[in-house]
Amino acid sequence: MKYDLIVEGGIDLGIDLGTRNIVMYRKGRGIILNEASLIASRRNTGKVLAVGNAASVMHEKVHPGILTTRPIQNGVIADYEATIKLIKGLFNRIKPRFSLGIRRLFISIPLGITEVEKRAVYDAAAHIGARDIYLVSKPIAAAIGAGLNPFEPTGNMIVDIGAGTTEIAIISLGGIVSGESLGIAGNEINDIIARHIRDEKNLAISEHATENIKKNIGSVFTTDRNERLTISGLNIESGLPENLDIDSEMIRRIIALPLGQIIAAIKKNIEELVVKPDLAVDILQNGIYLTGGGALLKGLDKKIHTETNLGVNIPDEPLTAVANGIGIILEDLAKYRSVLDSRKHKRHRIVNNSENSETLLNGLGQENGNGGKYPRELELSDSRQTG
Repeated sequence: MKYDLIVEGGIDLGIDLGTRNIVMYRKGRGIILNEASLIASRRNTGKVLAVGNAASVMHEKVHPGILTTRPIQNGVIADYEATIKLIKGLFNRIKPRFSLGIRRLFISIPLGITEVEKRAVYDAAAHIGARDIYLVSKPIAAAIGAGLNPFEPTGNMIVDIGAGTTEIAIISLGGIVSGESLGIAGNEINDIIARHIRDEKNLAISEHATENIKKNIGSVFTTDRNERLTISGLNIESGLPENLDIDSEMIRRIIALPLGQIIAAIKKNIEELVVKPDLAVDILQNGIYLTGGGALLKGLDKKIHTETNLGVNIPDEPLTAVANGIGIILEDLAKYRSVLDSRKHKRHRIVNNSENSETLLNGLGQENGNGGKYPRELELSDSRQTG
């Protein structure tokens, strides 16, 4: 009885588990945390030294006795124990803001996630003390965060370019008609930039430097102004640190390939609507909704428009569209319950909270052996309603 009183007095919290950042949304308060998905620990004992932004400051500057880890890769838990420590560490940082525990926890997950990976998310949520656990696919959350109503009988296309994955989905009537999760996203673009500068300029640069290059002079279209940036790194030949001047035209050539692959995937998903042309017409009228950090890359919206002849919409806060969508869901659970997968945690045991044991989450299911592609239409039914 005491347990129930504590839980019912707890808070409702949403988490966007990103490869690069974790964003937390508290009911009635909005976004309360946005920090790096990093943990620093002692290599020999595993003792946690720092989490989040504090660990980011240490990243790439540690000695061999300290290990920095990104436990979330491509939107899923890659290191279970480290993920638990990371989330608990972030919770401890904001704990003074709530002391009665977590009543409901809402977590975003990518398309193409396996049942094993999904179970790891449930287990992690239960481990940190959440009673009612809800999962929502990132494209659904991004659509809601971008101001769309996912239940309308109209087709809307979401392209969420994060750090680990690019989520492409066509949404209608509260479900995902077709969707694809690409492993080509912000981190891949950064890796290509760093590799090119290392191979062609003999300069090794940090993750932080690469991200700054992309943010400051990364662009898609050729412009009259060729921007320049001075970067610092280690010359591989001399073994000494040095500065290097680079320009936006060079970066534009480097990132053309991964961006071309993302645009090709967008076009492929539209082409597959040949059996449902009305949805294609809806997308023609509504345009494509671009969210995630990739939406901020200069000229990407214009490039997609040029390649597809479709309008491109970018919400006011593309970086936190998924987190804001989760927030809208938890603020009005009754309205959005049908787009969620949920389980209850009692006495350290997870049980299915649905009368029907079929997979509930829109856009997910068994792997089809096609790189995470789920082209089948997902229908809603009353059996998907959870208590």
